[in-house]
Amino acid sequence: MASVSRTIGLAAFIAAVPGAAARAQNVPQGSYQANVLGRVEWSVANERVVAHSVDGGPCRFKPQSPVLEGQLLGNVLVGQLTLCLEGPSCPSLGTVPVLAVYSTEDRSLTAYVRPQAGCQVPGLGKGGLLVLQPAEAVSAQAPVRGGVARLRTEKRNTEAAKEALERGNQLLGKKDWSGSAAEFERSITLDDRNWVAFFGLGTAWLMRGQAQDSIDALNRARLLNPRESSIHYNLACAYSRLGDKKQALASLGQAVKLGFAITEGSQDAELDRLLSSDGAFLNKYLGLLQQAVANNKASAGRRQQTGP
Repeated sequence: MASVSRTIGLAAFIAAVPGAAARAQNVPQGSYQANVLGRVEWSVANERVVAHSVDGGPCRFKPQSPVLEGQLLGNVLVGQLTLCLEGPSCPSLGTVPVLAVYSTEDRSLTAYVRPQAGCQVPGLGKGGLLVLQPAEAVSAQAPVRGGVARLRTEKRNTEAAKEALERGNQLLGKKDWSGSAAEFERSITLDDRNWVAFFGLGTAWLMRGQAQDSIDALNRARLLNPRESSIHYNLACAYSRLGDKKQALASLGQAVKLGFAITEGSQDAELDRLLSSDGAFLNKYLGLLQQAVANNKASAGRRQQTGP
């Protein structure tokens, strides 16, 4: 995972009817969550709804940063949504108009997001489907909460664990962070001896903005396979999300020592921002980047010599 930040998408929306206290139970309230966003809190100002990021989500918004403004007309939210975008000519952040339908039954909001031509919002459902649910509903649906410590293998089934692992890898490739996390968790509960399942789970949690949970899972993968450089690199990325420069640099150093390789300019943006901002870390960080690029060139040279 050469660049975490560039693979993460963002979308969220929220609605409320201002005033009308008697109808308050029929409008969204409190915390909401979407896979591509993380957690948001809604507020009402001048008859308009404003959604604020709580945990930064995969796109690492600043806490309380507004990500949506809009108005609820009946059960339809009309507004603008801030997104993380991917594409060669796309800004890293952009706004799109959004129409979302509010369900009074499960208090969810559903919309189809359409970014500008040539841009994509990774992590959305088929056709740009985005569903924002009350946070307590998302927690109730999750197969396991509380980090990797709660995952236990009660009855080992290596074949079923392998099937869950394969599904998790497929969903991870589609940038379905929550779906892949659920499959990796299932794989671990069926067989906790496979480092790839812990690595996949740590990666999915990292993409969802769960940095500490990601570190816990990645450390389990590291114990099972201490010489896999990608584990150490993802640990560096996770520590950068917590602002831990010392641990981020140490993990990056171990990754490079074990042969981690990247192409020039493809380093993780958050890791780069953290370690480039402090003169005490800058020189060593730049040296490690140069070595990672050299590792990549050396690996490419060996492939050319040995053939496909």
